[in-house]
Amino acid sequence: MKSQLQFLLGICLITFLSCSTDDSVPNNALAGENGFQFNSTAYITNTVYVTVDNEVILSNQFLTDDGSAENADFASFTTTTNTLDTKSYHVGEELSSCLTVTEGKIQQGNITTGQIILGENNVASGFFRVLSINRVRKEISLIFEFQRTDGELVAGSYNGNYEIGMF
Repeated sequence: MKSQLQFLLGICLITFLSCSTDDSVPNNALAGENGFQFNSTAYITNTVYVTVDNEVILSNQFLTDDGSAENADFASFTTTTNTLDTKSYHVGEELSSCLTVTEGKIQQGNITTGQIILGENNVASGFFRVLSINRVRKEISLIFEFQRTDGELVAGSYNGNYEIGMF
């Protein structure tokens, strides 16, 4: 009986350890919408831009041709290689920056005001994963989850069309 219990505990431990930390993203506050969540608050983003350098920007506001908007909630991800493939990009590895801002003002692609929820000064770990991208149809599906240095999570997803950002 003791050996059966040890075997069962061993199987449970192996199953637990084999699960990847980026298998899924909590989506409770979003209720199936595109966007991100922080501290049980959902920030719905209805537009995604992929720039010429393959930076991905999720936004609740349409950005002007020069990359400007006011009162914007957005998340931005940049890879170290300036490429965008179907794969995971992790903090400290292939992800050069991740930024999440609420009520921000963007001028020519630069943030001038807003509440920074996630940035280089408070990100501890996490990933941004492109699940699929179709450059002909301009469709993208992605998920992300980051842990801040205070232990809080910033997580989100997007599935739909994207715009080409020239900024």
